[in-house]
Parts: sequence; C-alpha cells; structure tokens
Amino acid sequence: MKRRKVFGVVAATVANIEQREILSGIYAQARAMDIDIVIMSNIYNPAETADVLKTENIIYELIGSDELDGIILISEAVINADVQRVITEQLERKDVPILTLGVEMEGFTKPSYHYVNTCDENDLEDVCDHLIDVHGYTDIHILSGNYNEEVSHRRVEGYRRSLEKHGIAFDESKVFFGDFWLTSGRAHAVKYIEGELPYPQALICCNDYMAYGLLDEYMERNIDITEKMSVISYEYIRERGSHLPLLTTYRRNRSALGVQAVEMLAHKIDCGEYLDPPPPRGQLICGDTCPCGSKIADIKADIQAARFRDTYQDLHTLIQFEHRLMECRSITEFIEQCRDPQFLIMYADKVNLCLYENWYDDSENSDKMVSYDLLSDSEPFVFHKYDISTFFRDEAAHYYFCPLFFSDRELGYVVMGFKGEDTFNQLLRSWLKTISNGLEYLRMKNDISFYLQCQDISEKRDPLTGMLNENGLRRKYRNVEKSGLYFVALKIGMSGGLYRNSTDNNEHIYAVQDAADAVRQFCGDRLCGKISDDTFVCLIRDIPDTDVLSKQLAALLLHHSIYMKKYGLDSFVCAAVPCGDMEYFNIKENCFAKIAELSERYSQRRAQPHYKKLNELRAMLYKEPQMTFNSQDVYSRFYGSDGYLRAIFRKCYGFTLHDDCINARIAAARYQITMTQLSNAEIAERCGYKDLKYFMRQFQQVSGYTVMQYRKMWS
Repeated sequence: MKRRKVFGVVAATVANIEQREILSGIYAQARAMDIDIVIMSNIYNPAETADVLKTENIIYELIGSDELDGIILISEAVINADVQRVITEQLERKDVPILTLGVEMEGFTKPSYHYVNTCDENDLEDVCDHLIDVHGYTDIHILSGNYNEEVSHRRVEGYRRSLEKHGIAFDESKVFFGDFWLTSGRAHAVKYIEGELPYPQALICCNDYMAYGLLDEYMERNIDITEKMSVISYEYIRERGSHLPLLTTYRRNRSALGVQAVEMLAHKIDCGEYLDPPPPRGQLICGDTCPCGSKIADIKADIQAARFRDTYQDLHTLIQFEHRLMECRSITEFIEQCRDPQFLIMYADKVNLCLYENWYDDSENSDKMVSYDLLSDSEPFVFHKYDISTFFRDEAAHYYFCPLFFSDRELGYVVMGFKGEDTFNQLLRSWLKTISNGLEYLRMKNDISFYLQCQDISEKRDPLTGMLNENGLRRKYRNVEKSGLYFVALKIGMSGGLYRNSTDNNEHIYAVQDAADAVRQFCGDRLCGKISDDTFVCLIRDIPDTDVLSKQLAALLLHHSIYMKKYGLDSFVCAAVPCGDMEYFNIKENCFAKIAELSERYSQRRAQPHYKKLNELRAMLYKEPQMTFNSQDVYSRFYGSDGYLRAIFRKCYGFTLHDDCINARIAAARYQITMTQLSNAEIAERCGYKDLKYFMRQFQQVSGYTVMQYRKMWS
C-alpha cells in the first residue's frame, strides 16, 4: 500500500555505469526526503531496432500506474527511436510533473518536459583550465564528436571559454570533429603519427571512447604517446584498465544531478514550480596521460570494481544455474532453484518474481499477476499489474521493475528492492536473462502443442546438435549432384565407450556438441549430419583428396578442448571416400569399412603394454606442437632411455616418434592456415618452426600442397 510520495524513474539499460551514477544520487536524496523510487527499465536497449527485443519495452506500460506522483526521465539513456516513441506515448497519458535528465533528445521534446543536466561547457572549461593552470600548456587541440550534434559544439565552447579567459587566441584549425567512438580516435592518431598534423602540447578528447581509440593506435604501433603530448578526456566510463597508458579523464557529477532531480521534482509537486540550481561541476580523475600521474585511490577503485565483476561472473558460470533451471518440471521446482543461489542477486533485500496468471499459454496477458518471493519461502500471492506499491516497505527504498520475456512472449517482471546505495548491475542483467530462458524452457516442457510442432523436425534432425539425422541426410543425398562429391565420416568416443557412467552424461553431451562444432567448421555451408550417437557425416565437394579431407577434419577436432579433455587423442577416426554414382547405403558401407579398419588398428594399439603412457606423450605433443621434439626433456619424462622410448613407440604405433612430432606440427598448421588470418611466419612460429622456409618445405612434403594451395583449397 502506498504510504508516501512515489517517483517513477524511466531509463534504459540501468546496468550501465552512467545510469547507475545518476541513480545513486536519486536514491540517496529520495531516502533523505522519505520518497519511494520505482525504476522502470529495459535491459538490452540496442541502438538499432531488434524485433526479438521489442517485448522488453512493454515494461514501460507501468508508467500508467496511478501511484506515481512524478516522473524522472533519464533521456540520454534511451537511444533507440522506437523505444523513445513507446515511452513518449505512455508519458503523454500522465498528468504529473515530468523532469528530464540529460541532453535534449529529438524524441523527447514535449513542452511539458523540464530539462536539467550537467553543463558540458563548464566541464570542458574545467578540463582546459587544468591543462593551462596546472601544466602551463598553451598549444591545445580538441577532438569533439559529430559536427551535426549540438553537444559537440557545446563542448568546444567550453574549450573556447577557457582559452579566451587565459588570453589565448581560439584557433579553429585546432578544433576537430569525430564520431564519439573509437574509430575517430584511431583516425586522429594516424594524422599525428604520419605527420599530417603537428603535435600539440595536449589534446582534449570530448569523450573516453575517442581517447581509448587514440591510445590503442599508439600502443599497437609501439609509440609512447606520453613522449609526444598529453591527453585528457571526458566522461570517465570506467574502462581505463583495458587501455594503456592509464587515461586522465573528467568525471561528470551525475550523482549530484540525481540529487538535484529529486529536490526539483519534490519542490514542483509541493510548490508548483521547479527550483533552478546551478549545474553540478565534475571532478578530474588523474592518470598517466598528463604529468599529474595516476592516483592510488583511483586505481584501487578500478581494480576493486574489476575484481568484483570477475568474481561474480565466475560464480555465475561455475554453479551452472541455468542448467539447474532447465531441469525443473514445475513452477514450484523452478522457484526453489531461484531461491538457492541468492548471492547471484546480491545486495537486493527484496526480490519478487511476478508472472502473469496465464504466462504459460498463448492467450492475451491477464491483468492479474502471481508474485513469488525469492528471498523467503512465503506463499505466492495474486495482485493487479499496476499495483506497484504492493511491494513497498515501511521505510523509503528504491525498487527496480525489470522485464521477463522471451522473444515476443511477455512473461512478467521482476521487482528488486534495495535499502542502501546498491544498484542494479550487469550481473543482475545476466541473472534476468537466465530466469527468462529458464521460464520459456519450462513452458515448452508443459506445452503439448509445442511437441506436436516439433514432431516433423525430429524426423529429420538430431535433437542434441540440430544437425540432420540419418533420415534427413539420406534424403538430401538422394537429390544432390554426385559429381565431385565426397563422403567424409567421423567416429568419436572410442577411448572407453561413449557412456562411461551416468555421472559423466553431462560431460558427454558437451563433448558431442563440441565435436559437432568441429564438424560444422569443417563443412562450412555444406551438408553435414549426426547419423548415430557416435558418428558424424559430411558431404564435401571439389576437394578431390581423401587424405586431405580426413586429416583436415582431424586437425579441427584436435583444437576443440571440451571434446579432447573428455575423450582424448586416440578416441576418434576420420575417413573419406568419393561418392561416384553410388547409392547412400553403398557409399556409407564403403566409408564405414575404412572406419572399421582404422578402429581395429586403434584397438590393437590400446592392447600394447605401454600404451597409456605413450598416449600421454602424444597428447602433450599435439597440444604443444611448438615443443622441440629432439629435446632431452621430452625423452627424460618417459622411461629415461631415448632408444627404448623410440623402440616401444614404433612398436605401438607403427611410425616413429620423430614422424609423429612432425605430424603434430602439420596438424596444427592445417588448423592455423584454414581457421585464422595469421601470416605464414606467424603460423610457422606457433607450430614450432624457427625457419619459415623449412616450415613451408616440410608442410608441402607432408601434405602434398603448398601453404598457398592449401589455404585456397579451403577458402
């Protein structure tokens, strides 16, 4: 039940740092003034319209709740024109004050909106003042954003004001316009490096992205930019740790802007007019791109934020939360699984999963919703969609209302409540995605019509990989042109059986899917299928060399670590045969005869007394082909005697250890040549060759093709 004023905050992608800083100020002031805050936001917000994400914007219908006394719109976060229209349509129906934070966006230009923002001119004046007053610079360039955007010229105006205040003439030839993105920073760097522009004492970049592009270009060219000029930027987007040297930048005071917004909106509601406070000024965050140098406190904050993100990202991955949700068979089981890993929704002290009463069927969404408390085992309750105060506490707090959806199906929303300064972040966004995917999977499990729709697919497709099954591949083969066509088969999982025990089944599934990915890499756009639990088939045209086909497929699978970790080096065989005019079953029989012959050979190897130890050696060589195979280190790990090792190796495998080392390197080369854009020299180095010419010669000797011919064959 509503107990106090309620302000709605309309935003987009509130997990981003810019919105979180504004929101932190809004929360602090609202709590001090005993006001509840309701944040309505999508979670993806692409710049270009994506049909698959349109459903998330239905969350803005909550703007229609009668419980909102005023609205704060964070306009600059809403970059998509379609989302702007959705929000505008809802706001036009409201008879409450609307305060808009940020630059004036084209989609939000209604006379009833009252704009407030930090001042670009003041902030850029502060930036330029620092370069002049602290460092004594007088020759300063500025790189602003798009020429046609007003904000770009406002930032240049702050630069002009600072120069003229210090008696330095403003020179338009020192003003440049980019696109507020990495690309224009890189392009501007090239102009300095190649001498098109003379170096100034300092360059001001009007946002961090352009500065990062500039720094990246210098770093990749091994040029120390600090020996050329100072660089200072604007906006502080918290990515300094990913670029060198550490950037000096200016932090807009978004938190103070949030404080002002609550004060102004409350005054408007109580007194009928807005306050007119001066724009809050920001703060310089020192780095190594100006003589000030970085400060430990700033670096510490960046490191702590990165560690926090990485730690919880690892936890998300390791607990396999999504997998556990996929196993649920009822909403009761689903809710219990959501309650278990509560650290995933850290700092939220209220989390309610709210689903439409009929979320699981295709009928129009009900106005009634069912709320499940994820932080306690209390009973679910039914409420009306717009009764947002249902979740409010006795004291003022802030609440996020975030959409739950899958494709064009709206499932409901999640309400997250916070008492302190904590905010919605990227990890919570990932959690929401997992919940939505899990709900849709649960719905499909209980939807008999969905199974009926899938029946035809299951007749032609393998359910695990989505590839053609034998029935589907046979039908395709019947109608395909056979001239120049080759039948290539891969049998996997032979090192002890596909299903070792029930506890390994998940690992087996991932391994099979990983092998399927290798087959897709091999086939490209050609036909491929999984025709049994352990066998894949590809139909390849215009590569008339069965040895190349089988060895290329093997080389790709060797680089798929999930499969290799599960089953190992001697666990698969590849074979290829020309199709000619043969029927499907005849060509399959021919190819499988070769598979059986190779499988028998592998089986005989495993019977050798030292096979396990030798296979460990081979696995090491194929994993690290750059290892010098004449090294005493290799031999000393196995039995201590070079001659003895060579003898038992040849007896077990039928070829020498030296030849196998070469084969390991050539297999690695096959992968690098076809799957990367590396130069021949780089490939040679990665495969253990110090002499490029020797690598080229040996590759041709072993494969029968030059590197250029081999690359062209698979392009």
